[in-house]
Amino acid sequence: MTGSDRTTVRGKRSDAVAQKLEALIVSGEYAVGAKLPNEKDLAEQFGVGRSSMREAVRTLQAAGFLRTAHGVGVFVVTDKPQAVGGIDQALVGGISMSDLFETRMAIEGKAAELAARRLTDHHAELLQSIVAAADIPDISDPDFVALDGRFHRQVAEASGNPLLLHMWELIAPQFEQYSLRVIGMPGRLRRAHADHCGIVDALLDRDPEKAARLAHEHVATVQSELQEASGFRR
Repeated sequence: MTGSDRTTVRGKRSDAVAQKLEALIVSGEYAVGAKLPNEKDLAEQFGVGRSSMREAVRTLQAAGFLRTAHGVGVFVVTDKPQAVGGIDQALVGGISMSDLFETRMAIEGKAAELAARRLTDHHAELLQSIVAAADIPDISDPDFVALDGRFHRQVAEASGNPLLLHMWELIAPQFEQYSLRVIGMPGRLRRAHADHCGIVDALLDRDPEKAARLAHEHVATVQSELQEASGFRR
């Protein structure tokens, strides 16, 4: 089994453990205010390794169920699933939407900047084909999300930097999960498509500053929409 396969298996196991632990919290087995057993004891209780247990706890922290008091322990802070504006903020692997936004802000502007400097005809054609495929009035949300992921991956590939591409691929599962949740917000799909078209135009114009700015704004816009709709904070 490769390292990637082991990571995938551990992720699936930690997700299952997170669901079981959440059920115990919701049922009152671990009451609000209660301190959880230490990581070693929890891992033994759920029959998993400590790394899987740690990821499960991180998932429930991101969802708002748990809070860590450093040097003291992990405490239950609510027994009600938390969502912002009707949108669950917890993503796979113990990552939150806030984590995803911060990471995208760090890599997508640079990827777009480099792509504008290094764009090949091949990548230009691929990006144009992706936005053209998304330019359908009745495109379904899942179909658009799939094209959305392809678009951002293609920009990262067009940057010519294999590490930026690798970083994008690392967050791709969280990006897809997040996108499926927010794409139903009023007007979100059309705004995302318009942003993609603007980024492609900047890339074709070989304008790195504009491409980087538009890529940053693309991420910041949906984050602001979530904040305004529901009081979500980074």
